[in-house]
Amino acid sequence: MGGEETSCSYCQAAVTRKPERAGPVCPECLARNPAGARHCTSCGIAFLPQPARTRTETWGCPACKGVRLVARNLGGLWTEECPTCLGLWAPGDVMGRLVDRVREQRRRNGAEPSSRPQAERRAAWQAEISYRHCPECQGAMQRKNFGRRSGVIVDWCGSHGTWLDAHEMGDIAAFVLEGGLEPKPAQAAMAAWSLPANPARTETVGSERLLRGIGDFLAQLLK
Repeated sequence: MGGEETSCSYCQAAVTRKPERAGPVCPECLARNPAGARHCTSCGIAFLPQPARTRTETWGCPACKGVRLVARNLGGLWTEECPTCLGLWAPGDVMGRLVDRVREQRRRNGAEPSSRPQAERRAAWQAEISYRHCPECQGAMQRKNFGRRSGVIVDWCGSHGTWLDAHEMGDIAAFVLEGGLEPKPAQAAMAAWSLPANPARTETVGSERLLRGIGDFLAQLLK
C-alpha cells in the first residue's frame, strides 16, 4: 500500500495513519532524532532546554489539511513544525542562517569532502510533483533543488520563507557538511576560463578576423 492511499484497495476500509512522534532536531547538524533523545544520534551534542515562544499566531501546514504548525526552536532560530508530517517551515531568512551555521561547523572541523562518508538520504522521494502553498500568503511556492545538485527539492516563497518536508533539513545539512556547496576544481577552472575578456583585445581580434575574411573573399573573386 502506498504512502498516499486513504483506503484499502482490497476491503475499501479507511486507512488511518499514525503520525511519527516528533523528536528533537539537532541545532548543529539539523538531523532529526528519536523522541525523547537527550543527545544527537548524528553528532553527539547534548540537547539543552530551549525558551518558550510567546507568539500566539499559528499557520496551517502546507502538506496536511487542517493541521496547525507549532513553534520549534533550533539553537535560537525559530521555525514552525507540523506535528503530523514533521515538515518544517523556516520563515524569512532562517533557512539561510541555518545553512550558514552548518557551513561554519564544516569550516571549524576542517573536514574535506572525501574524508566524510556520504550520508544516507532520509527524506522520502517525491514520486509526484506537487506545488505547496505558502502558509503565510497562500501563494504557490517554487520548487528548488537545493544547491542545484543536492537532489533535495524544497518549496520556496520569495516573500516569506522555505518549506521542508520531513528529514529534508537533515539531508541538506549532510550535503553541506560533505562539501556540496563548495566549488569543485573543475568549476573553479571553468569560472577562471569564463572571466570577462579585455574589451579592447576582443575588438582587435574581431577586426583581424573580419579583415582576414574579406581578404579570402577577394582572393576567390580574382582567381
